[in-house]
Amino acid sequence: MNLRKYVSLVLLLFVVHTVYSNSYNYIPKVTSYDKNDYQAGRQNWDIKVDKNNVIYFANNSGLLRNIYGHWILNQLPSQKPLKAICLYQDKIWCGGNEIGYFESDKDGELHYHHLADVNGNVWSIEALDDHIYFQSNNTITIYNTQTKSILNYTFNRSVSVLTKWRGKIWTINTEKGLGSVNSDGFSLVAPFPLAKDKEVRVIFEHQQKLYIVTLEGEIFTYDQKEFQKLALPQMIDCFSAISLDNKHIYLGSILEGVVPVIEQNNHLKIQRKIQQQDGLLDNTVLAMAIDQNGNLWAGLDYGIAKIDHGSLLKTIINKGATYDILIHKDATYIATNKGLFTNTQSNNFKPINNTEGQVWALKNTSSGIYACHNKGLMKIHGNKSELIYDEAGIMDVEQLGNTPHYILSAYTGTLWVEKRGDKFHFRQNLGLWGNPKLDYDSINHCIWIHDGSSDKQVYRVEINNNECKVIKTPMRSVFPTQRGILFYDGKSLFEYHQSSFIPTDKRIIKNITGSNITTIASSPNNDIAVYVQNRELKMVEELADGSTVVHDKLLSEVNNDILTQFECLKIDHNKLFIATQRGVKIFPLDKKNRHQLIKNPVIAKIEIDHTDSKKNRAYYYPYTNKTLQLNSGSFRNITLTFSSSKDHHVEYRFRLLPYTEKWSEWSTTQKHVAYGNLKPNNYNFELQCRYNGTIEKETTLPIVIDGFDFYYVRIVMILVLLIFITLISLQYIKHKRLTRQHQEYKKRTTEAQVVTQKEQLLEFTEVIKNKNTFMVDLRNALIKMKSSSATQWANKIDTEINREKKEFAFHKIFADGHHDFIQRISSEFTNLTPYDIRLILFIRINANTNEIAQFLNISPNSVDTARYRLRKKLNLEHAQNLYKFIREY
Repeated sequence: MNLRKYVSLVLLLFVVHTVYSNSYNYIPKVTSYDKNDYQAGRQNWDIKVDKNNVIYFANNSGLLRNIYGHWILNQLPSQKPLKAICLYQDKIWCGGNEIGYFESDKDGELHYHHLADVNGNVWSIEALDDHIYFQSNNTITIYNTQTKSILNYTFNRSVSVLTKWRGKIWTINTEKGLGSVNSDGFSLVAPFPLAKDKEVRVIFEHQQKLYIVTLEGEIFTYDQKEFQKLALPQMIDCFSAISLDNKHIYLGSILEGVVPVIEQNNHLKIQRKIQQQDGLLDNTVLAMAIDQNGNLWAGLDYGIAKIDHGSLLKTIINKGATYDILIHKDATYIATNKGLFTNTQSNNFKPINNTEGQVWALKNTSSGIYACHNKGLMKIHGNKSELIYDEAGIMDVEQLGNTPHYILSAYTGTLWVEKRGDKFHFRQNLGLWGNPKLDYDSINHCIWIHDGSSDKQVYRVEINNNECKVIKTPMRSVFPTQRGILFYDGKSLFEYHQSSFIPTDKRIIKNITGSNITTIASSPNNDIAVYVQNRELKMVEELADGSTVVHDKLLSEVNNDILTQFECLKIDHNKLFIATQRGVKIFPLDKKNRHQLIKNPVIAKIEIDHTDSKKNRAYYYPYTNKTLQLNSGSFRNITLTFSSSKDHHVEYRFRLLPYTEKWSEWSTTQKHVAYGNLKPNNYNFELQCRYNGTIEKETTLPIVIDGFDFYYVRIVMILVLLIFITLISLQYIKHKRLTRQHQEYKKRTTEAQVVTQKEQLLEFTEVIKNKNTFMVDLRNALIKMKSSSATQWANKIDTEINREKKEFAFHKIFADGHHDFIQRISSEFTNLTPYDIRLILFIRINANTNEIAQFLNISPNSVDTARYRLRKKLNLEHAQNLYKFIREY
């Protein structure tokens, strides 16, 4: 096949699939709540959904919340009604006759903050950056969340509701036209003259455009270039509207309920309306919102409706108990206990005239479509019927190929009739009773009769040479499929070839075994088979690697709705059609469409029954504290509620560790559990859910029960630890105090020693000075004698003066007291001379330059030079103090 043909085929298949997919208007499940259900006002003017899938309603009685099936009302202190809400920055902004916001505290309780009163009613609220915009009849009030300031912009004529689009807040000023709003006021973008004469009810974004809906139901689009009107096939008075996806929008009408609309080529097509007859409390829709699961919530004049779009199983007709389904070309025929229905000329199923009553079976034969009716046999022409055989009570019919021979399953037995012209003529009663089912086998050119007699026997009927032959077989039932007829002996499946029953070799079918199989349908490519076994609907699927998997619970939602002995499954265009007691449901077999996103189960409500009833509390999801912490002496029971919805396809099970290791049984009805008299411990409540038995998700809630018995050891350990830390701290403080005292004593001793040594130095210096003065005078007198003997004695006097200064004071005053110091500094600085050590010791006792010069018998300049050389030997930086270094060494 060349590329062009391949592309053409793909496009053709796509178009066929698209047309087929759009040929059904699904009947969604509608759950309605009146004011007695949610205990608030009857009117609900606005709806918002948060990230946790909590639904908020602007109700006549205040702020109403639906938390996974639980209704909570928070009234305003003024008891005034709410008309608009907006979720922004963890606050619920509210508007009615006043503006304000609700905010959660640490326990999750909502508290209201009043901002200002307004004239009229606030009908819409939008938020952008640090500003909250409140729209009333002809005023836009802007609240700055940073400065806490309020601005009011009043217009000569009214302004429409607000909407956020392309990073701006938009509205329509009746006097001027379409524009954006910011903290500086209104900026006109495009004139919209129609707004002067028509009331604009809704502005919303759809397909990246701005959609404008008037009260009269006119719809306009704006793409920042021009306005364009979209034509509705009929005018519908609208109060609200919302975008569902890229194709669909919902109109909330005043008198006609919820109106789904699909857009195609700038034309709008109204699909099946959802009205009071479908479950709405009334047909006036004030507000709409889509939740996280794709369901539509509608605020009504007399309550609230939840329209279920999240389930993959969708109802296409609910007119009555369905016995058979026939899909032919673009039409679907439904045989029910109330007549025959078809959608040949409409997306909605409508009854075919004169078919009222029991329609038991449908057959598409070479001569046309037949309906088996309690009145007889009818031939179907499009959406019309013709009674062609008036034998009462025809249950089934089969034509033997292109021959004029037919077999009828009738109240009066199994009949062989022959068609001559437009009439049927009776030939023979085959004597098989019990209203058997009939299936033509084109390969073996025979008709199989089955499930009719009390012993569930299968017969083969052959008509040759104007003779009808009935042959009994060992089989118990027959299952016609798109890949041929299958036979069932009560345990396994067979095929019929060359007059013999052989086990089937079809790769997907041979995986279906066991007893009590009542019907089978397989896909054209034989990779999916759906069957009923033990009154349970199951599906077996071949995976990409060739292995197979059986989905036992995937379709369990309809198990109780399947008619016994009239089980009917049909597969067409990758959809499974299921006949039920109320109509027909379809289920997508495409893996992509069949994927179901199941979120973790939610513990919607926690109730604490305290010993003091005044302290009883109820906490609702989402919780501020992720751990539930209680005192064992202050409560009696804990009740955990999962969800109060009636989704029978969602099952729950749970356990409380270590209270019990065993899981509870899976259940679709038990939605809460209570625990009492829990002993102090750390617990984990584990909750699991699954969708039709195929996907499991889990949520864990830590529960901490405090108590004296449980914490006694811990408290003792903490006390012992505190005592130990205290003792260590006291010992440390005592040690520090002793160390400090020792250092202070040592310091005082050192200082006293230095003072004493300095005083001793001065005393010795004075003694030596006096003695040296005498000896210098004596030396000078000897020199004056000018004799060799006198000169010799003068030299001896000089030597004695110098030796006594250097040796006596050093050894007597310093050497004993600074022995350790001398050793330490000498070992670190090995280049120090005895002269340097003497200088260091003088510096250590804080002797000044003159004192050092006098004792060493040198000039003060020589002392400065000696200190300079000492700094270099001690490797001191220029900024370092020599005296400080030596004293602190």
